[in-house]
Amino acid sequence: MKLELELKPGDIVLLKVLACVLIIFFTFRFLILPGVGKHQDLDLEKTQVEEQQMEMQQMIDSRPFIEEKIVKQQSELKELSKGYYDLMENQQVDELVTGIILKHNLFPVNLSISETTPGIPMSYILASAKASETHVLTAEEELNGETEVETDGDGTDSGFYAAPQFDYTNTTMVSVTVQGSESEIKSFLDDLARNYPGIQARSFELSNTIYVSENLKSVQSMNCRCDLAVYTCGEIGGESLIEDES
Repeated sequence: MKLELELKPGDIVLLKVLACVLIIFFTFRFLILPGVGKHQDLDLEKTQVEEQQMEMQQMIDSRPFIEEKIVKQQSELKELSKGYYDLMENQQVDELVTGIILKHNLFPVNLSISETTPGIPMSYILASAKASETHVLTAEEELNGETEVETDGDGTDSGFYAAPQFDYTNTTMVSVTVQGSESEIKSFLDDLARNYPGIQARSFELSNTIYVSENLKSVQSMNCRCDLAVYTCGEIGGESLIEDES
């Protein structure tokens, strides 16, 4: 059987149409679609770059206010921290507390120091919140470092207080037992309360001890176990915020 390979005019037209369709398909698939996707990616990248540029410009524009805020906060922090301590190592805390004990002719029976932790008692924060005036902050007030107390609808304090200065206050707990006379122990506790604002006696417990001296005489002494909180100013893991004046 002999196959006829001669193309008719209708077949030629059909092949031409099919070729055009294939050309259009491949052009759309491999040229137009990738171009559209690339264009969308470029538009997205452009939007992101423009947003970053706006943020950077805002930071540049607000730099004078930020610098003014930093200077003001450093000045306020240095003023508020008078009488308190920079960050100290445990050995320095030991020397501080032991020195006060020996000044009152007391004998330190034992002393233990906990790790320094950020923060101060919540009662201090709440007391500061109640003493603050409630108002809505403007952008300029925020840059000046002012804080806000949130209130309920009736104007009462809701318990939330934003106080940046508390972020740089730390507490080191010291447990110490001293031995001496009752008057010396009372003088020691009074001295802490009056002259050392950076040290707080959280609790203390008195107990009498009777022992036999070298002369075989009965001697009565008093022990006082104290839990002291030493408050320091500075950022844990970084440099102290209060620089020594040279």
